[in-house]
Amino acid sequence: MMRIETVIRPDKKWKVRDALTEAGYPFTKYDSEGIGSQLGIKEIEGKPYRFEFLEKVTFVCVVKDEEVDRVCDLIAEAAHTGRPGDGKIFISRIEDVRKIRDMKR
Repeated sequence: MMRIETVIRPDKKWKVRDALTEAGYPFTKYDSEGIGSQLGIKEIEGKPYRFEFLEKVTFVCVVKDEEVDRVCDLIAEAAHTGRPGDGKIFISRIEDVRKIRDMKR
């Protein structure tokens, strides 16, 4: 299994949510902040401004190995604007998963 974690601009969260939901992929979403390769610079009305943090949204999905490309394509299509700050997708292997309800005490 693979963990897909993506950090995107906040205005694209609904499109990403809809894409993942319609395709049947469960996910966790949380608000996050960072500066990334933009280094906190954001253009407003054509002028660059520096911010301590830029608002971002992070989605996390755990999927089968063979579903990684499809999920990444769904996210990229939904989040793409072509401007700096579109985000990143991180992919890592999951070694083990345990459901808490199934663990004996």
